[in-house]
Amino acid sequence: MAVNKDNIRKIYELLPHINCGLCGYGNCWKFAKAVAEGNASPFGCRQNPWVGYNISEIIGLRVPVFGYQQRSYQHFTGPGLGSISSLELLKKEVEESSKRIEGILNRIDNLARNKG
Repeated sequence: MAVNKDNIRKIYELLPHINCGLCGYGNCWKFAKAVAEGNASPFGCRQNPWVGYNISEIIGLRVPVFGYQQRSYQHFTGPGLGSISSLELLKKEVEESSKRIEGILNRIDNLARNKG
């Protein structure tokens, strides 16, 4: 599959550039490439899962927002965030969602191991 290098660059520009590796790809560039190739979820960035909505637009994937407003990474870190308590609540919600997703992935892995 030919990967659009412009899409990789656009995806990379949306990411936080801290290369934490929590996405499983070691750095933000490798994650952006994996998403553009269709090998990773656009919501794989653990530092800013919200960026997945913007990434989905780049790769042509339609994702329902379910009442959440699309935001970019800069909105979370820039001035004018509003009350800190609302940011803390959002962080807690994202952490809880991440734990649920990890639990689901662990159950899938266990099913795959038991099936094989």
